[in-house]
Amino acid sequence: MHELVHLDFVIEARKAELNELFISTPQHKAQFIKGLEPTIKKFHKLGISEASIAEYCTGLFEGMNRQMYNTPIDLFIENLLYTEYAELRPFQFLSLYTLIQEGLKAVTDEKSVELSPKDILSKSKVLNMVNAIQFKELFGIDLLNDFKATKDELKQAHEFYTEYLEYKDDKEPAEEYELVQHWAEDLKLDLYFELVSESEFRNKSSDIDQLLESIERDPFDLESNDPSREKDMDDFQKSQSAIGTNMAVVMFMVDALQYFDGMSKGKIKEIAYEIALQGTHGYRPDSKDYRISLIPGKLFSGYHILAYYYVSWMMALPDQVDKLGLNYGAEYEMAKHMKNKSA
Repeated sequence: MHELVHLDFVIEARKAELNELFISTPQHKAQFIKGLEPTIKKFHKLGISEASIAEYCTGLFEGMNRQMYNTPIDLFIENLLYTEYAELRPFQFLSLYTLIQEGLKAVTDEKSVELSPKDILSKSKVLNMVNAIQFKELFGIDLLNDFKATKDELKQAHEFYTEYLEYKDDKEPAEEYELVQHWAEDLKLDLYFELVSESEFRNKSSDIDQLLESIERDPFDLESNDPSREKDMDDFQKSQSAIGTNMAVVMFMVDALQYFDGMSKGKIKEIAYEIALQGTHGYRPDSKDYRISLIPGKLFSGYHILAYYYVSWMMALPDQVDKLGLNYGAEYEMAKHMKNKSA
């Protein structure tokens, strides 16, 4: 029932052409992981493997985004279910109580508190307490003290719930997305996703539609699409047949250029040498599990690592790029153009 109401909200928003898509890209993920560097260093000292660290970072990124997106919307859903489907209240009680207990354990468990980034843990706690405030309002059971929150965390949760109450009784289609955006900005989580108009996103030219479909079908771990670069993708689509560029490599090069932006030449050179050393064993474009120790928390596909290989050498050792045996000059020029236009 919860998910059906979620779908109903989307349908109503679509009818008014106001629905929004929640999109996160590799760039959003890279920015999130940069903030985890102290935790990653701690894990390295504890002897935790790179694979486990990467899995942890990805899980934290995806989990935080899911929580940020769902928490405001779920308040409206649970209120509607409580108000209009009284016969479901026993099930609703059990469901919400279980979810709150799971959230409580995630942010108060001794091991979680010890290992998790304090900033992320605090933000997750605030969002979990918002759910607890609603649970108290609906069923009269107060679980807030169990969260052992600070005054600031408790204040933030109550402020969020107060804002929700301003919308609760006369919510218009798609207004729930305003809360998602507002709360993310307040928690400084808005850097890790974008809310974009679904109607604009879906009604692009047929070339862009085909491009997006090809990206979704791409076997080289392209993850999500970044709608802010669609005009650049359109330019690329028109020119691709003429210049013979590899779309996957171009997109991964843009990612590499953004990652290396502002990094010292010496650091880029270290990464370039490590990629080259690993590459002595050969890189396979269809593989998806390459890791670079100097780029923690990132898992590379074959074309992804080749793009980083070429870009790192172009930025740190340009006079030796021809020795790599990678004929990616056209892709590199296109990627630089796209990166500069999106800056």
